[in-house]
Amino acid sequence: MKNICIIIAIVIFGLTGSFTYAGVIEDVEMEAGLEVGDFHYRESHIMREDGVQGGVYGSIAILAARPWYFQFYMSMVGGDVEYDGGYSSGGSLKGDTSNYIYNFRGIAGYMIGEDGFCMMPYSGIGYRYLNNDLRDLGFGGYEREQAYLYLPLGIDISTSIASSGQWTIGLKSEFDWMFHGENKSGDIEFTGQDGWGIRFTPYIRYDINDKIGLKLEAFGEYWKINDSDVNEGFIEPENASNYYGGKFGVVF
Repeated sequence: MKNICIIIAIVIFGLTGSFTYAGVIEDVEMEAGLEVGDFHYRESHIMREDGVQGGVYGSIAILAARPWYFQFYMSMVGGDVEYDGGYSSGGSLKGDTSNYIYNFRGIAGYMIGEDGFCMMPYSGIGYRYLNNDLRDLGFGGYEREQAYLYLPLGIDISTSIASSGQWTIGLKSEFDWMFHGENKSGDIEFTGQDGWGIRFTPYIRYDINDKIGLKLEAFGEYWKINDSDVNEGFIEPENASNYYGGKFGVVF
């Protein structure tokens, strides 16, 4: 997974630099920062997990022939979560397990507005990967990997709140249609999962000058995933998760 992240970053930076040099891109804006959030995962009447996730994120935004806007985004967060299997008929099993969430997405948006106000509908494609190592619980545990492909449909509304234009507030709201899901639990692979998600992201940004700025975001997201197809008499049950927290980054 780490090698994939490096390759993606190299390709994006290489393409961005080439297009900028060729004069296709009007402006390029990068953002990098820290992320922390509270993660909750549920499989109804079976188990639940709760814990704090922390990590880093980064993005490259490209303004090519205004009003078109393109952004490549990636984030990697992780941490221990508390597993509680006390909802199953087989008894109670509790303990800490390691958990990681990776997100990659590319979007295209169309900017509408003037005089410091902007409304931008956008869409694209996203990839979400979750890794939860239940082997930390001891005997009988296994590694669970979940990978989702989804279509984001959202809108970003922002406006300047100072005459200087240095302060901007905004809100992103989004619906995610998950059209493909795969799950690997130990040696058994499950396919056929689908579902949906929603997310809301209010943010505030302060531009120190025309080369660097600061950005603070709060976020909340919810995912509802349906049952998988049956494999070898087993099924990955429907699950729901919510994740909310904050990000602080530097824009340059």
